[in-house]
Amino acid sequence: MFKRYYNTRIFFTLFGISVIVYSLSLAHFLSGFENRVFIGGIILLISLGLSSFLSKKLSEPIKKLNEAVKRISRGDFDYQLNITDSKEFRELSENFNSMARDLSQSYKKLKEQTESLIQQNEELQEFNAELEASYEQLETLTHELEISERKYRLLVENIRDILWVTDKNFIIEFVNSRVIRYLNYTPHELIGKSIFEIVDEDSREILKNMMEGKINFSEINFKNKEGLLVITETHVKRLKIDEEVVGIQGISRDITEMYYVKKQIAEKNNEILAISDVGRLLTSGSDIKEVLNNIVEKVAELLNSPLCTIREYNPYFHKFVLLVKGGELKDYPVYEEIKLSEEDINELVNQKEIKIKDVEEFSHSEKITPIFAAKDVYSVVIVPLIFRNETKGILTVWTAANTVKNMSLLRSIASAVSVAIENSKLYDEIKKVYIKTIEALAYAMEAKDLYTKGHSMRVSQYAVLIGEYMGFSREKIEQLRIAGILHDIGKIGISDTILLKKGKLSEEEYNVIKSHPEISRKILMPIDLPKEILEAISKHHERYDGKGYPYGLKGEEIPIEAAILGVADAFDAMTSDRAYRKGMTIEEAVNEILRHKGTQFHPEIVDVFISIYMNARQKLEEVKNQIFESVS
Repeated sequence: MFKRYYNTRIFFTLFGISVIVYSLSLAHFLSGFENRVFIGGIILLISLGLSSFLSKKLSEPIKKLNEAVKRISRGDFDYQLNITDSKEFRELSENFNSMARDLSQSYKKLKEQTESLIQQNEELQEFNAELEASYEQLETLTHELEISERKYRLLVENIRDILWVTDKNFIIEFVNSRVIRYLNYTPHELIGKSIFEIVDEDSREILKNMMEGKINFSEINFKNKEGLLVITETHVKRLKIDEEVVGIQGISRDITEMYYVKKQIAEKNNEILAISDVGRLLTSGSDIKEVLNNIVEKVAELLNSPLCTIREYNPYFHKFVLLVKGGELKDYPVYEEIKLSEEDINELVNQKEIKIKDVEEFSHSEKITPIFAAKDVYSVVIVPLIFRNETKGILTVWTAANTVKNMSLLRSIASAVSVAIENSKLYDEIKKVYIKTIEALAYAMEAKDLYTKGHSMRVSQYAVLIGEYMGFSREKIEQLRIAGILHDIGKIGISDTILLKKGKLSEEEYNVIKSHPEISRKILMPIDLPKEILEAISKHHERYDGKGYPYGLKGEEIPIEAAILGVADAFDAMTSDRAYRKGMTIEEAVNEILRHKGTQFHPEIVDVFISIYMNARQKLEEVKNQIFESVS
């Protein structure tokens, strides 16, 4: 637009000058030559003036525009151009001002963007510095991790235990090279397999519980490539990410050798404990049959035997007679006597050698034969019981094994049993002699007084009768029999002057008489009689209402054996003749006992005695009428 405006003005200016010159030239041509110089000067001056005016007029808008451009270039975007000389220049001014406003807005935006970019650049520089520092740390950490990984791998490969890792489905993902030594597998052979494929069936449930987090440590049996057991102590840890189980890590230490060593130690310890138990039993002072029963039970338990017996040798008939039996099959019938071949007896009796016989060769009840077969019992171990170089019997042990490892243990037990049996026989003989001696003393003491003769024997028989009606065992009835015979043995320590006095005893004399139960206890203590016998003798004068002697016991505090002896003693005393009175009839004595039921006598014993009187009176009469001429 500016160019068009400029060209138009130049055109009209030149055209005007041309018209003037042409006019002057024409006037000159018409007026003559003499005025040419003057007219030419005038024309020149007019032309210069007009050119100057036109030039100034034309350059003024250009200056303004130039000034506006400079102002804009210096950043004064708020500057406004105002040219009103012509329509073209007004349009030019408006366009320029619009452009200046656009530039101002663009500059502001550019400035803001520039400031933002500068800030971002600074942040990027800081972040870059941090990245450089982090990278250096990462390099250091990576180097340390590489070193740590080498150490860890070295540790994993050289650790003495099997280290394994499975996924959550128990598939092996990693296993160290120790698996080669212990299970004869390479890691490559196991990776991808289920861990349960190399675990013994008996341990699978335990391992499953471990891997499910129920337990974290247990003894696990693995199977090596040849199918042999490898016993391990195994620790398990579940691997989790965000509380979700992603795998299981396990470490298994081979303890097979240690397991069998511990097992051997345990077996030896059991042997020592068994021998100790046998020794304790042999010195317990219990009945020899009970001791031997306990011993065969202990041997059966120790050797896992279904049947164990002790038999005594009868040298006259060359038989072994059953004494006791123990074990799982002890309640099955076995032969009371067995007879071995002459060769076997010679080896057992003379050579004193342990024999191992097949079950088929050894005599036993046919009813047990199929049971032995079902339990895979193949052998019978026969151990001679030797005392002072003589075979006294045999210890027999039925076993599933063809040989027995515990021969030394069996020899030790057999030796102890032999001594126990012989000592028991000797002790029984001494005990019998001692009791016979005491019985003789009691009989001699009673013989001094015609009226008390046979009293101890009758009391003994009355007590046995009561015990039988109460359903006592043979052992307890025998205890009542002995207690009855010896119940007044303490009167040996009482002066004959007091014992045989015909008149009423003084209080002092009666107190002396009341001491005889305690004297009896002291006399009998060395015999090592059962506690029940001693208590029956020392407490048979106690009363149910607590007014008896020597301890003032009452009610259920009084041992049942002593209560029985008390009734038997009182009944015989009442039915026996004395120097100062005639004895009561059986009926009178029974009524007297009934009258003192719950006071002097135990109610239950009285009821039993009344039952005997009602149903078996003749037995009471038989005992009452017996005359004892000698010690029975």
